[in-house]
Amino acid sequence: MKNENEGVRIIPSSGEVLDAYIVPICLEKARLAGIPVCDWIISYQYVSLPAIIYGMNYFSTPSDFFLVSDIVEAKKAVKHVTNRGRYPFCYQKISDSASVIKYVSIFGKTMNSDDELCSLASMVYEIFRLPLVEIILIKDNSGYRLSSLASVKYSQLSNDEAELLQIPEKVVR
Repeated sequence: MKNENEGVRIIPSSGEVLDAYIVPICLEKARLAGIPVCDWIISYQYVSLPAIIYGMNYFSTPSDFFLVSDIVEAKKAVKHVTNRGRYPFCYQKISDSASVIKYVSIFGKTMNSDDELCSLASMVYEIFRLPLVEIILIKDNSGYRLSSLASVKYSQLSNDEAELLQIPEKVVR
């Protein structure tokens, strides 16, 4: 932040990082750039089922989400992510056949992904400029849709991913 305050251009900027990790802002920015995204709603208690739920308080992270399909688990998840009603939450209505897909993007490249996922990773990198990010998608009959972006711990990387992070010029899909 100090360098940014002194006029030095930093990539990604602190604003880009914040935009990436606040789910509704991330999705709106991605949608405006042409990336297919999940429809989302901010609420304090109501959730349409089945859904994926994200917290929006100071301590929540987009890697912590709840996939809920019945009212009991939805109430439990909402109570948890809202800190008993103190904060709003973001939810995305999904189809019964939807699945959650997570993959790591390194400088906009992925390991062992199909062409559509590679294209999405590249687009996400162009928009948010995050060198290392987990991309969380919902896959259903309409294809892939961005659900959120999350940080990745270096210790979670496979050996190939760690090597790619060390040598960004290595060519992968």
